[in-house]
Amino acid sequence: MTRHTDMDPDRWIRCFHPKPGARHTLVCFPHAGGSASYYFGLSAALAPDVEMLVVQYPGRENRLFEEPASSLAQLADHTAGALRSRPLSQPVLFGHSMGAIAAFEVARRLEQPFSPAAPAALIASACAAPSHHANRADRLSGIEDEQDTEVLARVMGLGGTAEGVAEHEELVRLFIPALRADLRALRDYRSAPDAAVSCPVTVCTADGDPDVRAAEAGEWSRHTTAGAELHLFEGDHFYLGARPQRFMDLLHRTVRTARTGVSFA
Repeated sequence: MTRHTDMDPDRWIRCFHPKPGARHTLVCFPHAGGSASYYFGLSAALAPDVEMLVVQYPGRENRLFEEPASSLAQLADHTAGALRSRPLSQPVLFGHSMGAIAAFEVARRLEQPFSPAAPAALIASACAAPSHHANRADRLSGIEDEQDTEVLARVMGLGGTAEGVAEHEELVRLFIPALRADLRALRDYRSAPDAAVSCPVTVCTADGDPDVRAAEAGEWSRHTTAGAELHLFEGDHFYLGARPQRFMDLLHRTVRTARTGVSFA
């Protein structure tokens, strides 16, 4: 595999529907094992004034033969570097599941004085607060010894993988290395209890999510100095795939009204 640190920063960012005249930028981060294309439908559904950029983690799709990131810190370092190289102005960061943690860590890195790339808001979807992940590490403690089908079952049980994928050996061989790497990164992730961003955080979770309890999601309020609000939707861990209208309305409203909490004075 090619080391992902040697790649051009532009390979970290994909834009499915360029909108040169858009007033707002939404940067999306995929879930564990996920890739940029997961957000293609959501990108197409956005209003003309919102352009979506999607982070493409190494080890999947057009970066299939690159080595996956070994930690969320490493992933955040390189993603933040790639975003700094673009002419961004107060983007809103959106992360689903593991992507919410990645977005949080990237936001912390982008929040520098006089930085136009400092995020205006963070939207955390289907994810427990960062400080809860140390308590959840035991759920992933056995992944090194699990068979590929067992690792896949972790995602399938959340509603995120098409039924029958485990029967396609070639697909599994392509999908599993990135998924294993992401799960290891989640297992080893630790956040200080007082780690926080200075932008507001909008938290989205689903009433049928077997992996994230509302109380865990609500603890995101401890990780921002600008306030947090929690929104509950119908569905499972991957409720986002249905793109419920109430979620779309919330997304557009957040992107259009958010303002960075970092001082430029």
